[in-house]
Amino acid sequence: MSNVFIVQTIIIVILAFVIFYLIIYNKSLKLEKRISKYSIDSIKDNSVSFFDLISNQYFNVVHKLTKALKKSHVMTKYATRYGKYVSYDNEKDVCSMDFVSNKIIICLLFIFIIFFARVIEGVFPSFIDFLISGLLGFFSIDIYFKFKDYIKKRQVEQELLNAIIIMNNAFRSGRSTMQAIEIVANELKGPIKQEFKKMHLEISYGLSLDVVFERFSKRVESEEVSYITSSLSILNKTGGNIIKVFSSIEKMLFNKRKLKQEMKSLTSSANMISKILLIMPFVFVMFITVLNPSYFTPLLNTTIGNLILFVIILIYGVYAFIVNRIMKVRF
Repeated sequence: MSNVFIVQTIIIVILAFVIFYLIIYNKSLKLEKRISKYSIDSIKDNSVSFFDLISNQYFNVVHKLTKALKKSHVMTKYATRYGKYVSYDNEKDVCSMDFVSNKIIICLLFIFIIFFARVIEGVFPSFIDFLISGLLGFFSIDIYFKFKDYIKKRQVEQELLNAIIIMNNAFRSGRSTMQAIEIVANELKGPIKQEFKKMHLEISYGLSLDVVFERFSKRVESEEVSYITSSLSILNKTGGNIIKVFSSIEKMLFNKRKLKQEMKSLTSSANMISKILLIMPFVFVMFITVLNPSYFTPLLNTTIGNLILFVIILIYGVYAFIVNRIMKVRF
């Protein structure tokens, strides 16, 4: 207990110094604002704000850690999976290894937070606390990118038809493949703009059209892009008219989007009912807990209750899976 008290005292002293520094910094900013009325600002301003200073220090730590991690063959191979998230128009020199560095720093930050919280409570964190917080911090970026990939996929699928129409019109007007992709990158906005910029750069490096679209398909993981990639691969091997191929792709995407909209309108009521049925158990549990907080206590405090709770969760998971498979329509 004395060790915990010593650690608590050290943390409180550090927090006191931080608060004292922030108070002094705030007073200096107010004093500078008062004096600035009677002074002339220099032409060249090299001052950096407090948050910019912290941001710059953080990026310096990330870059130093990246240099150290690049010496490891295993980490270099692991970082390749984040290459598709590197933007070609970023202002800072960001590479795929920077994402791994951020994962390690966030992991250590989560471990520090759980350590800080447990010590404030008066106990030392256990190994399970360190393990769970470390894993959660390490994979938090992956969770964010999974969600970002889902949003990106939806946005790319919505704009893909416009991109194909623009490319087809460019081919009909006598433009080359390079020019058609460049037009799409300049005309459209959002994630598809970034993807076509990457495709334009890859073609300038000498990659063929079917290879470029195949890499695009792997980044987006969309069925529509896979269909376009297969069509271009066949076109590259057998030959043919690229205008007719893109016209057929344009017609296919238009019919598929029209069919999706019709199917969505026809199944909207059924989807609403299925979502309500999936939410209702949680609503009932919430109302029962409000009326009688100890009603579900046997499920949590007894062995038989834990077994019953596990069976309930299992049955609900199977039910949700079956409903999802029934309501899912593949085109």
